[in-house]
Amino acid sequence: MSNDFVVRQIAREVGRQLREGTDAERLHHRLTARFAKVVLSEIRAPGRWLLGVALPRWGCGHQDCEAGVLWPTGKDCEVCAEIVQDKAAARRRAQRIEQGMCPEHGTRPDPAGRCPDCMLDDAIRNPIPAQREPEGPPRGFCGDCGARIIVVGRALEDGLCKLCREEAAALGAAVVPTPAAPPAGPESCSGRDGTVPCGRKPLPSRSVCGVHHVQELAGEAA
Repeated sequence: MSNDFVVRQIAREVGRQLREGTDAERLHHRLTARFAKVVLSEIRAPGRWLLGVALPRWGCGHQDCEAGVLWPTGKDCEVCAEIVQDKAAARRRAQRIEQGMCPEHGTRPDPAGRCPDCMLDDAIRNPIPAQREPEGPPRGFCGDCGARIIVVGRALEDGLCKLCREEAAALGAAVVPTPAAPPAGPESCSGRDGTVPCGRKPLPSRSVCGVHHVQELAGEAA
C-alpha cells in the first residue's frame, strides 16, 4: 500500500459508494466475504485487489443485489436468477441447433423437418373449433350426388336435390314404352272378290265397304 495513488483511488471509491447510499455495514460485509474466499498469499497487489475485486458491487441492476443476494434480507435476487436461467436456456438452444434438434424441445424432427412436440403445442394452443349445425330447417345430403340439401318438401320423400330429382324424372320419361300402333288397314274398299276397288272407305276390320259387304252376305245366302 505504499503507492499513494492507489490509496487515493481506494479512498475515492469508498467515498463514492457511501455517498450513493451504500452503508458502511454493507461495504464492510462485502469486503469481509470476498476476503474470506481467497488465500492471502494469492493477493500480490492488495491495492489492485481492493479496487478490482473487493470494492466493486457485483450483481444486476437491482441496487440491493450483492452478487445474486439481496441486502440485507439475504434472499436470492430474482432478477439474477432469471438472467442465469436465460443464459442457460440460450446455451441449450445453441447446442440443440448445432445437433440438428428442435431448439425448444430437443426433439428430433420428422422426415418433413417438423418437430412433433411443436405441432402438439400448436394444436393445444389453437384447437380446431367444433362445427356447429346452422339454425333453421334440417339439413342432409342428396342421396345421388351427395350435395348438402335442406330436407323439406319433396326431399323428405326421395332424399334428392332438385337437379337430381329433375334428372331422374327426365330419365324415367325417356324409358316409358310407346304403345304399339294398331296395324294399318286398307285405305279403300277392295271391291267384290277383291278385283276392282270401288274407292269407298272400308268398314272397320273389313277390307270392303258396306255396299260390297252386303253383296258378299247376299251371295253367301244364295
